[in-house]
Amino acid sequence: MPKSKAIYTTVNGRKTFVGKHIGDAIVREFPFASSVLWQSESLSFDKRLLDYAKNNAVKLFVFSDLVKKLYLKLSLESILSGGSDGYHGAGSQWYIPMKSAEILEGYTTTPYIKDELVI
Repeated sequence: MPKSKAIYTTVNGRKTFVGKHIGDAIVREFPFASSVLWQSESLSFDKRLLDYAKNNAVKLFVFSDLVKKLYLKLSLESILSGGSDGYHGAGSQWYIPMKSAEILEGYTTTPYIKDELVI
């Protein structure tokens, strides 16, 4: 299995954590309050992460709200076909309707990952 990586971007000159690349998945463990547009019920993330996923054999994304204990899974195909561009104060974003996600049962949190990559 390829080595896991903690992925960061830079926003306004500041390094910002955006997820973990583990196996063939990008895992985002964030309270949905910081990654969901509630008006449109869409998950969002930095578009650079999408570009990274397309170029690095990523097959799925897992969005985990550890506070609400809600865990969602989306294939990269569904993210590409059902998503759209947008802009937020944190830069160019990719938005995906939450309704297109599959709910995961029995999710376990991911381990700490020391190796970092800034995209």
